[in-house]
Amino acid sequence: MKTIYIIDANALIDASKYYNMKKFTFAPIWTAIEELISQGELISSSEIFDELKDDDLLAWAKLHKEMFIPLSKEIQEHTVDILGKYPTMIKIKSSSNSNGDPFLVATAIQYGGCVITNERLGDEKSGDFHIPNVCNGYNIPYMDLNTFLDHVLK
Repeated sequence: MKTIYIIDANALIDASKYYNMKKFTFAPIWTAIEELISQGELISSSEIFDELKDDDLLAWAKLHKEMFIPLSKEIQEHTVDILGKYPTMIKIKSSSNSNGDPFLVATAIQYGGCVITNERLGDEKSGDFHIPNVCNGYNIPYMDLNTFLDHVLK
């Protein structure tokens, strides 16, 4: 059985920033990513699409819109459960546009996949819950972008 990867906006943004899709050197990375998308093995939440602002990355994402899964009833129910347990996951007054995070984790719950994020564990004692904290709470595997690329470029 193949692993389904659910990718966070920060991992896509970092991939675009550090592995410029327009440079020939990094073509194998983007080819592997696009192959996973075409096979349905790399997905994300439609809410994550809304977090993308970079012109090149956004143009690329529009070409691969099928990877951004719409919010089904089940994903919305998982999101409600997540926010019930981790209400501070969404930061209302934050300048960052990371309100797609609970939807990303909910998509991982629904599809039984592994989350790709460059977020680090937050300080749970202070109620600072990040994607890895919530993944741990739901026994969802996660990894950072470089670990993911190591897996898919073998």
